[in-house]
Amino acid sequence: MVSQDQRREALYDLIRLRRPLLESSAQLLMFEWSSQEELATAFAQDIGHALDEFWAGKISADDLCAWAEELQGREDIALDPEDRDFLADALFQLSTPELCGPADEVAVALRLRLT
Repeated sequence: MVSQDQRREALYDLIRLRRPLLESSAQLLMFEWSSQEELATAFAQDIGHALDEFWAGKISADDLCAWAEELQGREDIALDPEDRDFLADALFQLSTPELCGPADEVAVALRLRLT
């Protein structure tokens, strides 16, 4: 059986992009989708880090979109209450390029909001 601590670490691997996205997503498949509690928290700095990774060419626009979708859809990831509105909006914009525009344009607008 996999422990909650292992699940928490896997969530932070995803949130902070500590592993390749596909690897993090595969790792999370070991756990049930639903969760009774939030085990990890996403912060505004995590959005900033993802944007930095995108601009550095370490992740693609598709990866950035998939990352935001993954975070947005998880019951076991909380959004920092201090930045909840920004985080929810940023994840929505990054996960829906068909509505909000290309990743590079969205990334610039989000970076401006972070400073």
